[in-house]
Amino acid sequence: MEIIAPLVLTIQLLVPPASKGVHWDISFNQVQITFRSGVQASYQSTQVPCNTEALKEGFTLYRTKGTGRQSCYLVDTSRPVMVRSPWLSTRSRTYNNNR
Repeated sequence: MEIIAPLVLTIQLLVPPASKGVHWDISFNQVQITFRSGVQASYQSTQVPCNTEALKEGFTLYRTKGTGRQSCYLVDTSRPVMVRSPWLSTRSRTYNNNR
């Protein structure tokens, strides 16, 4: 009797620091940062008063001016919530047993 050992495969994606982003956008409670390579990373954010200071390491204050008033968001840039790669996504097909 032959036992087949499971294979564990890990893919590591290096996300640049948020300060290297070329564009950022805010939607709801997340800040999405786009990097030159095309990688996009979303980070958790909280709307705060604009006189707030980012005291902890890894936190950044983002300011935006929309509809005439400035809004400020405190963002934890040490851990992305979601990362999107710039490469084409894979295609998958579902086959029926009817041929």
